[in-house]
Amino acid sequence: MKNSFYTGLALGFVGIIPFTFNFLVARSFGKEILGSINITLSFCLIITIFITNFFGSAGNKYLAEYRGSRKLEHFQFVFKVMLGTPLIILSIIAVILSWNWIYFSNKFSLQTDLLIPIIIYIFLRSFYILFRRALYGIDLVKSYTVNEILSDLIMLSAIGYVTYNKHSSLLIECYLLSYLIFCLLSTGTLLKRFKSIKITLNRSNHFDQRDVIQKFTHYGLVSMIGTVASTGTGYLSIIIIGMYLSNSDAGIYSSVLSIVSVLMFIPKLFTQVFLPEFSKLFGEGDRLRILQIFKQSNWLMLAISTTVCLALFFFAGNILSLFGQEFSKGSTILKIILPSVFIRMISIPYVSFLSGTKYVIYPNIGGIVILVTSLVSWIILVPSFHLIGIAMGYTIGIIVGIGYQIIVALIKIKTFHTVS
Repeated sequence: MKNSFYTGLALGFVGIIPFTFNFLVARSFGKEILGSINITLSFCLIITIFITNFFGSAGNKYLAEYRGSRKLEHFQFVFKVMLGTPLIILSIIAVILSWNWIYFSNKFSLQTDLLIPIIIYIFLRSFYILFRRALYGIDLVKSYTVNEILSDLIMLSAIGYVTYNKHSSLLIECYLLSYLIFCLLSTGTLLKRFKSIKITLNRSNHFDQRDVIQKFTHYGLVSMIGTVASTGTGYLSIIIIGMYLSNSDAGIYSSVLSIVSVLMFIPKLFTQVFLPEFSKLFGEGDRLRILQIFKQSNWLMLAISTTVCLALFFFAGNILSLFGQEFSKGSTILKIILPSVFIRMISIPYVSFLSGTKYVIYPNIGGIVILVTSLVSWIILVPSFHLIGIAMGYTIGIIVGIGYQIIVALIKIKTFHTVS
């Protein structure tokens, strides 16, 4: 329960940051600069999600597993792989970007003077996620929460200062400062607690590096593919706008995604509750209780989703005008994206059921379906419908991918009925 509380608290701060950043940038500098900075951030994030999801997910799992089984060599090896290997990969990426910067900056509408900040951002963002996953794997959730809140408060102060003083050239540096503070705090936490954790572990006579690497790689690939596919869709949509439309369009679209990101806090929060509960009950073999919780949570999420999405539909223009009057024209985009928000919310019990039992592969497949469907839709729709085509492609991808997950969950739930 304590970990759930700390996780919810940290998620609250994590969710506030992108919305506040986009809101203040929009109010202070307008849609052109908002679009430009979001194209830059999306370019960075589409690179980092491969590294953070592969090494972060596998590292989190096996740090926890080997700590639980008290295997010292296994634990230390996973820790080194999790934090050491990304350093090498990120260095190679930095060299590639440096050698081909003119091409990348022209192709993806990036400012030519942002090479160094972008490279630093990619490093710091990656280790921000990796340290976060490591602290969870070592069960230092409280420490992570404190580090997260402190670095987020510094981020809020920095963006407040930058926007108030109209320093639009320092926007990405706000993130750099926040991530740097988090990485320093987390390094201090690990240095302080690592010896006491090692004392509780035992040396093993059967340590096989190849076996650990195989397990790490398999889990990392499986968890990465689906997560990258579904998460990367949002980043890709902004990058495509930067490549084929304009910074102003990217700014309007970013303001819409800011609203969506706040709403996505609801699925994240409820997933933190439902997923471990389903996993616990599945481990206990209590199928009847799983079905009861599934039905109750299904009706709860349906009621919340309907209320929230209907309110947004009717007041879309008013809400977006808070970013500035020029953003109110994005109300059509928000209304097009709302069905994707609705289906994501109502899918929480279904996806939590699949991930919390033995069907974790299906949410990953759903993520791939989302990405592929969105890409195909954008190719067809963007030339004719421009920004509306981006929103339509995003929504179609989510509906098809999440719809697949819901259908699979319903089929597997019937098996639960049959067995019980």
